[in-house]
Amino acid sequence: MPTLVFNRFGYDIEFYEQAQFEQFKIDYTALAAHIFELHTSATAKGYDLWRVIFDPTLQAGLYKTKYANYLLEHIQFSTKPSWVRHDEHYHVDFLVPCEK
Repeated sequence: MPTLVFNRFGYDIEFYEQAQFEQFKIDYTALAAHIFELHTSATAKGYDLWRVIFDPTLQAGLYKTKYANYLLEHIQFSTKPSWVRHDEHYHVDFLVPCEK
């Protein structure tokens, strides 16, 4: 099974603090732009983002992009490591009210 503890719950790629794994690098501008677009689209529809889970040791790269001020002002990022690694991807929790 791909989610067994023996293979780290299926997450075999781990980026280092330099945001690199072998020849692959995190594209922080694309990542920041995607989070920006998710937030602006959600708020345009009356919703919001509750938080974004992304490895705290890698978040600094987001604040070196042109979206830095927007992210700092509008987006709550995880501050503690997740129980499942989130460096090779990020997780977005939307804030959408339930209707009865």
